[in-house]
Amino acid sequence: MKTKNQKPMTTQIRFTLALNATWSVLHDPVLTKMYSRHWKRYVSRATKEISPYERILTLYGYIFNLMYKEV
Repeated sequence: MKTKNQKPMTTQIRFTLALNATWSVLHDPVLTKMYSRHWKRYVSRATKEISPYERILTLYGYIFNLMYKEV
């Protein structure tokens, strides 16, 4: 149940929540396998679209970005 006087979420809290969610995903083999499939599709698309000097996200970075958007 939400209260009326909720404070807005700061970036530090969002970062912490996303970090904890990312580690939870990576510690669960089933979730890691599921997200790694999505990450492999991202990598195959990203290698075609980005310049050779840009870096591609790692699996951890990919999951963290997804979790940060959700928080």
